[in-house]
Amino acid sequence: MKILAINGSPKGTESNTDVLVQTFLEGAREEGADTETVYVRDLKVTPCTGCFSCWTKTPGVCIHRDDMQEMLLRIRESGILVLASPLYGNMVTGILKNFMDRMVPLSSPAIEKIGDEYNHPARYKDGISRFVLISNAGFPETHHFEALKTTFRQLDSGPRAGLAGMICCAAGPMLTTPGMRKHIQWYLDATRQAGRQVARGEVISDDTQAILDRSLAEDPGAYAGAVNAHWRS
Repeated sequence: MKILAINGSPKGTESNTDVLVQTFLEGAREEGADTETVYVRDLKVTPCTGCFSCWTKTPGVCIHRDDMQEMLLRIRESGILVLASPLYGNMVTGILKNFMDRMVPLSSPAIEKIGDEYNHPARYKDGISRFVLISNAGFPETHHFEALKTTFRQLDSGPRAGLAGMICCAAGPMLTTPGMRKHIQWYLDATRQAGRQVARGEVISDDTQAILDRSLAEDPGAYAGAVNAHWRS
């Protein structure tokens, strides 16, 4: 099983997001998965211009000659795709959204009835069979992820790969705060377990998902006070 993780944080390897990504992938490797992480900030990805040449003039091939040519091939070679991002404006970062926009060549232009709805079918028979969302936010409450979760549930309703689970971590700065590791180990253990489950071809179990849906902050008010004190300093 090949798992490709796309980290859309501008902070790359130094991000809270990457703590979750690497913990998830550690669990996946324990089940024998071959894993790779790509940092979008290190790529040259030209914004999609909406010309649809990849559907008409050069089917499956974008007019832009940049790093997305190779990335689309690597996506097709992977069984699981992890899309990871901190929460920006209740959504993924701009650079990850740009990356996702450029995945249009993987779809066909026809609108076909697939299941109970009409959608664009996948252009190729190979490619990812499941995908995972990983995100974190500075807010202490989990409801801030609802818009993002709705978007990814909608992606799951089409002909593409199925959604294996969503790891959305509230109070994400605690992931990289010195001295906090022992207090958040329970969350990292659940993230690692999620990686094991997905690598086995499963979805994240209800029990594991229930843990991942909890905030790292036991006391939102105390957490907010600590964050505010940090910014004042």
